[in-house]
Amino acid sequence: MADTRQADNRVNQQAGACGGQGARMSGPVARGVGAKAAVRQVRVGLGRAMLLGTMLAGLAPCVQAAPLRATPPAMQDVARSDGLHALPVTSVQADALPRVADVAPGLFLPAESATGLAVFWSGPELMVVVDRALPALFHLPGEGGMFDRRESVALNGATLLRIYLPDHPQIAVLRQKAGWLLCAVQPGRPDGCGARVGSPADSAGAPVAGAPAGARPAMPAVRMVPRPARILFAQSQPGRVVTLPDPITGGRLFVATTRQVETPLQPRSAVGYAVRPAVLGVVVAADSAQLFMEPTPGGPVLEAIAAQPVPVGLPAPPPSASVRQGQDWLWLGLRDGPAPQLVQKWRKARDSLGQAGGDPATVLEGQPEAVVITIWAMRVAAAQAAFAAGYPQQAWDLLRALPEHSGHDGGSAADVGGVVRGGWPGPGVQALRACAALLSGDMAGAAPLASADWAFGPDMVLWRGAYFMLSGADSLPTSVLLARGYARLEQYPAPVRAWLMPQVTQYLAQFGGPDERAVLGALPDDPAYNLARIMVQARGAQPESARIALENLTASSNDRMADMARAELVGFLLAHDQIGPDMAAQAYAQILAAQVAEGSRAASNAQQGEVTIVPALRLVYAQALARSGQAVRAVGVLSGLGASELAPQDKLDAAWRTVLFALVFGPPHADAAQGTPFHNGHGAVGRKRSGRGTVPTVPPATDRAQQLALARANLGQVPDDPLKAKLLAGLGRQLVAMGQFGQAIPVLQQADVLAIEPLMRADIEEQLAQAALQGNQRPLALRALERSALADLPEDLAARRRYDEARLAAASGNREGAQALLAEDESDTGLSVRGALYEQDQQWAQAVLVVGRLASRTLPEQGELSPPQRDLVIRLATDAAAAGDMETLRSLRAWVAGRALGVERQARFTALLRQAQKGPVVSLGGYGLPPAFDKSVKDPK
Repeated sequence: MADTRQADNRVNQQAGACGGQGARMSGPVARGVGAKAAVRQVRVGLGRAMLLGTMLAGLAPCVQAAPLRATPPAMQDVARSDGLHALPVTSVQADALPRVADVAPGLFLPAESATGLAVFWSGPELMVVVDRALPALFHLPGEGGMFDRRESVALNGATLLRIYLPDHPQIAVLRQKAGWLLCAVQPGRPDGCGARVGSPADSAGAPVAGAPAGARPAMPAVRMVPRPARILFAQSQPGRVVTLPDPITGGRLFVATTRQVETPLQPRSAVGYAVRPAVLGVVVAADSAQLFMEPTPGGPVLEAIAAQPVPVGLPAPPPSASVRQGQDWLWLGLRDGPAPQLVQKWRKARDSLGQAGGDPATVLEGQPEAVVITIWAMRVAAAQAAFAAGYPQQAWDLLRALPEHSGHDGGSAADVGGVVRGGWPGPGVQALRACAALLSGDMAGAAPLASADWAFGPDMVLWRGAYFMLSGADSLPTSVLLARGYARLEQYPAPVRAWLMPQVTQYLAQFGGPDERAVLGALPDDPAYNLARIMVQARGAQPESARIALENLTASSNDRMADMARAELVGFLLAHDQIGPDMAAQAYAQILAAQVAEGSRAASNAQQGEVTIVPALRLVYAQALARSGQAVRAVGVLSGLGASELAPQDKLDAAWRTVLFALVFGPPHADAAQGTPFHNGHGAVGRKRSGRGTVPTVPPATDRAQQLALARANLGQVPDDPLKAKLLAGLGRQLVAMGQFGQAIPVLQQADVLAIEPLMRADIEEQLAQAALQGNQRPLALRALERSALADLPEDLAARRRYDEARLAAASGNREGAQALLAEDESDTGLSVRGALYEQDQQWAQAVLVVGRLASRTLPEQGELSPPQRDLVIRLATDAAAAGDMETLRSLRAWVAGRALGVERQARFTALLRQAQKGPVVSLGGYGLPPAFDKSVKDPK
């Protein structure tokens, strides 16, 4: 196949463009060439001729035939004396072989139709972001073109392709049935991808992103639509939002993918963010930590969430002057009045439903549209009464089958009764349905609260924050939204307030900042608010009063409240260095065991608004284990734990980050829990209810390799950010030191993408180059070394790069250049690398000189030899035996002086001495190149 490809390339080069050298041949020269070609065809055989004809026929749309010439008739079939027939010879039909039209260089990415794509430039690299994990992108075939210098990097739920194209050619993107096609636009070709576009059934009439204007049908365009306090980037088929670190600004890049080719936005800048140029999709660089981008059915939305947010979009409207005249009161049917009166109204509305309160699929079947709308209106009114009376589950039961309005205002649901038309149901009905679902625990039904247009209004901010709280979203934006709506919550009717007030108060006291906690004011004098009140004191200016109050609260008759107080007291004492992480871990274990043991009974007797505290306990327990040197146990505690109200996503990420850092940078897991026995002066901390729960047993010890493998398997638990880059860099460095180069390469590639500090990236890229060289991936090593070439590198990093360059030169066959790079280097690592290069060339005498200098300064005259020193003894003995240098062998034997080398090394050392006495050895094989010395990685032993 390689020979055929080379022959085809030679034919194409000889044929040239239309009107080239082959087409200009005429007269005897052309006929001579044609005759010779015919003779060669006959010699090769009919099969080769048929294969060539089939290939040319398959490329018929891209073939341009040379001018035809007058041809004499073919020779007639004549019977020969032996009974065979003469083969008719056809004369030359053209002056040259038909020419295959130029094919635009391209790269095909196989993916299903739901896979979104974003393409943009970052320095000399074309960044291609695929919004899901696609293993096929790591095995794309090379075509010998400009797209072959690429790297595939796995991210959390996404895949990144880095394609090195320093000339920045014009890139076109085409959507095909089986995936995406990227190609370089050729000058003068109006269709962008040229012959790569494929069959008409596959992509005829499809728009091409990046192609010249007018080349294809008009494509949809991304529109930047300002809205109050936010900006909608309207897309026809939006994908997901992938967040990456921005190496240019140090901020974040919001990359919004698309599932359809569309015209990108023009670059622009504003306060706190900038829209970057893109080939496909939307790329926003966020300089402010207040900015968030979330996907919605109409496209990604950019907004600022903070106590004093930066301006984004149109000015934010003020909330209603009167809370009771706000949209939330109108839409949810809230009413002032005593709770018994609200309950009576709900019962009256329920009774008035009659048959309309039955199953909608049965009640509405065959009814005219006017009747259907009337019945739904009655059910909505009854749901409002139920919600205001504190019965959200009954309201949800009435509205569960209500068809949602399709479009950006929410998702689409079944069209029950055919009433989704003319904008009905409107935003008020949708809001009532979503809020009823939220308080009923149906997060799927409450999803419009996160992305619908009406949910961004100032009167609905509380409910949007409540959705984020109950779904386990990040605590920072959630607490800001809840604080904005807290004043409205205080004026809600008592039945609705009872559902939300304790949870919101507890959340703000635990996770809110100073501004958010300030809105709480004086909390109600109710036992449900005792813990929140103490937490406000503990995080404020009264820590000692908070400690005393927590100790008193541990004696509560409510077991759940007492356990929450114990957990908070343990955290308080740990934060103030009054107990150690080992003691805290034991205390958390007892509390967690008690909660798990009584879980079923507590769930059946749970009061309104109460949630289990087990997730929060697992979170703090795992962190205490990690800090006490028991990171392997901590992984087991966190495994399977998802974000929830008491364990928000950012707190869960922080816990996993603590555990993974302990796995990578901490000591090996011990055989038993470390630290002091569990007894202290704080009796409430370790109090354990009799007969319920035991402290989990401790797993056996774990070696370093298993510990790193466990960390690598759980890297997806932390977000892709610069903190993860430090974790990945440390993990990759240790994998390289352990010789696991195949596992180190993808880890270091991901770290390189996520790092934002130039010096840190250079260090990671040097480690990547080292691992790639050891893994026989020279192109990857070359790209990593090119990216790490910075000015004013630290001396140790510059030396490591020089060693890598020498290894790369030697691997490429330039032995002299490799030795020249290290000629003046007399460091231990430099001598080791130079010796390895001589060993690979089987220049044993030179290797003995270099490795001998290394051994003279490394091997101690007395004392036990370490494993690396024992390896150096065998290495020098191997070189000396191969060179027939008996003097060096005798000196080395005297220097070792009977010190232990280990059974295998001692046997090999003896064998080398015996072989050298018989005569010089021609070749014993080269010694492997050692990895570069890295002072940051220490032997865990």
